[in-house]
Amino acid sequence: MDYSPPPENSSLLGTQVQNIPLTPSQDITSLDTQPQRIPLPQKPRRVSRNTRRHLAIVLLLSISLLIVVSATIIVPVLKTRSVVPNPTLTPRAVATSTPTPTPIFDPDQGAVLPTHRVVAFYAVPFAEPTGPGYEPTDTMLAALRQQGAAYEQLDPKHPVQLGIDLVVSVPDGFPGPQNSYSHHVDAGTIQSYIDFCSKNDLLLFLDLNFGLSPIMDEVKFFLPYLEKYAFVHMAIDPEWMFPRRNGIPGVNLSNVRASDLNPIIEAIAEIPMQFHVPRKILIIHQYRPDGDGLKDPSDPGQAEIADKRNLLFDPRVNVVIHVDSVGGYSGDIQDKRFQYSEWVQQDMKKYSNFLYGGFKLFYQHEAKIRLMTPKEVLSLDPPPMVVTYGN
Repeated sequence: MDYSPPPENSSLLGTQVQNIPLTPSQDITSLDTQPQRIPLPQKPRRVSRNTRRHLAIVLLLSISLLIVVSATIIVPVLKTRSVVPNPTLTPRAVATSTPTPTPIFDPDQGAVLPTHRVVAFYAVPFAEPTGPGYEPTDTMLAALRQQGAAYEQLDPKHPVQLGIDLVVSVPDGFPGPQNSYSHHVDAGTIQSYIDFCSKNDLLLFLDLNFGLSPIMDEVKFFLPYLEKYAFVHMAIDPEWMFPRRNGIPGVNLSNVRASDLNPIIEAIAEIPMQFHVPRKILIIHQYRPDGDGLKDPSDPGQAEIADKRNLLFDPRVNVVIHVDSVGGYSGDIQDKRFQYSEWVQQDMKKYSNFLYGGFKLFYQHEAKIRLMTPKEVLSLDPPPMVVTYGN
């Protein structure tokens, strides 16, 4: 048998013959001698030009659609991001103590009126005839306490606040270096009274008599005492005031106008809130009638205060109209009652520009006949909230 390979036949192109090695144990007759056909890779099918064009068009349309979608959705988002500010980072909370708010100052706190009644001794320093407060001594203080206790016993609803009404702008019968017919008590004497009042819980009224001195110059000279000390107040006596320099204290009668007194009221009214001291008291002494209703209210022979109706009302200061006339003659108590009725009770209702009445008594002058008792004083209508004693 011929085992040589058969000649190539063109009909077998594309078919590979796999030679399988023989092993001794194999039976050659059992082998599949037929050649296996393994397909060769086929060449890619040629794509026509039309198909390519269609694919290109589809691709371009897809890209265009993608661009449009991007412009519609992504760009507005980017714009929004550019407009909206970046969020502010909130600092981490740190535990701190809450500050206590500063309370608003209340000038009513510690104010004397209307809760208390003032009982005071009047005097020019070291001038005994003028009043019992002429010297700050323990003897004077004991007498003042005794007098105040009599009022508090009658009206315990208004505890008595004791004080001294001290003339510090003193009227003179001679012009002096300033041609003002007045002089000031020296600062050392005033300070000795301040120290005495501070030590013994007394009020101190700086009483201004002016003479021919310019009113506000005189007031401003003494205002620092009111600004510094809560217990220091002011009193003014129009009887000795000559704002138009048309008279001499003790020789001529005076006449003042509301326009002379109102700047004093305004200046004292501003002190409490500015310097955080309780509301102040301003005593206005009245020795003679006011001129409201008179043909010539500025006539000194007829009136002391020309237009009392025009006095300024300011709730920031407690203005007291203080009846200051002197008795010592028969019928003086009746006269003083009438004066209080007219100058305090009636004027308070007519003008509504002051809230409190005051009353002055004189130990030596009025004791010649009879000194009004505390009970009689409190029977006045309305009961005086400031009572002073001179000699």
